[in-house]
Amino acid sequence: MSRVLIVESHDRSGLRPVLEAVDAMVVVGEAADAVQAVKAAKEYRPDVVIMDVSLPGQGAVEATRQLLGLGFPPRVLAVTTSSPDGRVLDVLRAGASGLVVQNCSPDELAHALRIVTAGGNVLDPKIMQTLTRGRPSAGSHDLLERIGNLTDTERQILALLGGGHTNQRIADECRLSITRVKTHVSRLVQRLGLEYRIQAAVLAWEAGIVGRD
Repeated sequence: MSRVLIVESHDRSGLRPVLEAVDAMVVVGEAADAVQAVKAAKEYRPDVVIMDVSLPGQGAVEATRQLLGLGFPPRVLAVTTSSPDGRVLDVLRAGASGLVVQNCSPDELAHALRIVTAGGNVLDPKIMQTLTRGRPSAGSHDLLERIGNLTDTERQILALLGGGHTNQRIADECRLSITRVKTHVSRLVQRLGLEYRIQAAVLAWEAGIVGRD
């Protein structure tokens, strides 16, 4: 049974009713801002936090950073509307493990929760396309240069990370062992000067390695 904390603005319709339809998940608490979120996480120690990106200002970004800085950091699943703004990418860059739209079905939410709880990443492709469409890259020149220096295998892995694929799927696609994939991903994140694999996944979208028609 996975323990879930909901961090959601007061003016939203509510994610709890959707979560109540998800098996093997129990809501241990709710919060409406970054301060309450960190306090609740310390008290309840959730496995995953569902983070409403629409918290006032940079609230969702700050909450995500603080949650991941705890001694027992939960996974964070970001939730946005179908008309997202730049805060979505900021939350992902802060280390959120995944992104779904608020009006997704219980099955879709359950699937995303299982992935992030198990240590994987999930990105809604339509939202990512909307956020990165028309951008040559949101990365710095230095990051683009690092991407250009990646090997073919590393670029393939980066693209698969952008697609939200698991290590097993990456291993199958690249014909590598799971151990080798984990090593590749770790080195790839390090070479790009990043901290989390989700940041590499976002960079893949921004650089056009994944998601372009």
